[in-house]
Amino acid sequence: MSDHPLPKAPTALLISVGGSPNPVLHSINHHRPDHVWFFCSRDTIEQARKIYADVLRDAGSWSPTPEFFVIERFEELGPCYSTLRSKIPALLEKWGIQPQNVFVDYTGGTKTMSAALVLAAAELFEHFSYIGGEQRDKGGIGITLDGKERVFYQQNPWASLAIREVERARDLWAHFHFDAAGDVLSKAAPRLPQPLLYETIADVARGLAARHRLDFKEAKTLLGKASKALPMLFDGKEDHGLTDFVFASVKVCEQCKSDHASNTILLQELLDNTLRTAAQHRFEDAAARLYRCMEMQLQFWLFEKTDGLFKNGRCNAVPGVWPAHLSALEKLQPDEFGQIKLGLERIIRTLHDLGDHRVSQTIQDLDSPTSELRSAAQSRNKGILAHGTTTVGSEGFQSLKTAASKFFPFNLAEEHNGIPPLDPRWLQLLPG
Repeated sequence: MSDHPLPKAPTALLISVGGSPNPVLHSINHHRPDHVWFFCSRDTIEQARKIYADVLRDAGSWSPTPEFFVIERFEELGPCYSTLRSKIPALLEKWGIQPQNVFVDYTGGTKTMSAALVLAAAELFEHFSYIGGEQRDKGGIGITLDGKERVFYQQNPWASLAIREVERARDLWAHFHFDAAGDVLSKAAPRLPQPLLYETIADVARGLAARHRLDFKEAKTLLGKASKALPMLFDGKEDHGLTDFVFASVKVCEQCKSDHASNTILLQELLDNTLRTAAQHRFEDAAARLYRCMEMQLQFWLFEKTDGLFKNGRCNAVPGVWPAHLSALEKLQPDEFGQIKLGLERIIRTLHDLGDHRVSQTIQDLDSPTSELRSAAQSRNKGILAHGTTTVGSEGFQSLKTAASKFFPFNLAEEHNGIPPLDPRWLQLLPG
């Protein structure tokens, strides 16, 4: 029996025809649908028409609307399946019928027809049945004896586990296509016994999509919504780390929204984002992110070294406030608007002038005619997303990554606040 409530009278019955007509007749009379869609072979179309005539003869005021479609190559699984895949959506659209209001009976027809019907229908429908019975001929192994028919309702395995959709969502998630993964889960949700669970994890996916595009406000909203729903959904059952991960993600997004001049959580998130972006082979975007990480780290150090005068590499040189030891530095002279703006290399040299030993190795490299950092930075600066028209590519990103790992306190071997793979067990919450 399906976990979904069975409709008292389905709007349509899709039924295969072949073999004894009585089980087909019994199914139609038992379900009493508004529409009957006969799935026939060229040898059983006339049988289907006779069955329909028998239904009308005994129907009284009930008069279901018929549709007949014939499979020419009814012993071949591929043609049967492809015909059904094209016919079923057309029938639903023609009559304006929702899939949840359709019953599928696969009793009749060849074995190939029944197999094709179940394969095609499992993608759309929830309710399945076949006609069996307590008594059969041939010592109990033949066909059901007339008058002894019984309707057996079947649970669609797809509706219990959505195996193919979960696998698809898992693959999209693995490549950080979180929005697409969320869409797959949302489309599957209405047909499943646990629709709220699927919708909640779809919210997690969309929250991660916002996090991946650095929209921390939207990410916090979606992930926060999911964090409230998950404990109630699992209600003490094993969630395989999902709830803890979502709560941690909400915290990360909240901290990334801070406007503190030395937001190390934001820097770490941007580093993690760089690795994910590179894993998508979006090397132009990854290089832009990594360059910003290096610049941000230097800005943090400069903020610290100047007692907060510089924020994001900028400062207004207010007369009477500007310390004398900074005024003496050639690199810290204000422009015509009274502002000081420092790029990556100028910050490094300013930190060096201020006695910051964290840039000592970097200064040695910059003063070399074969500077590793400058060469890597120039590769990025010539890129399409910076100031040029060339492609950074895998090689250019790797050189920048190598330089960043050498001259900055970055661990670029793995994510610090990583996003785990989608675990199919998150979506297999069982009752009880």
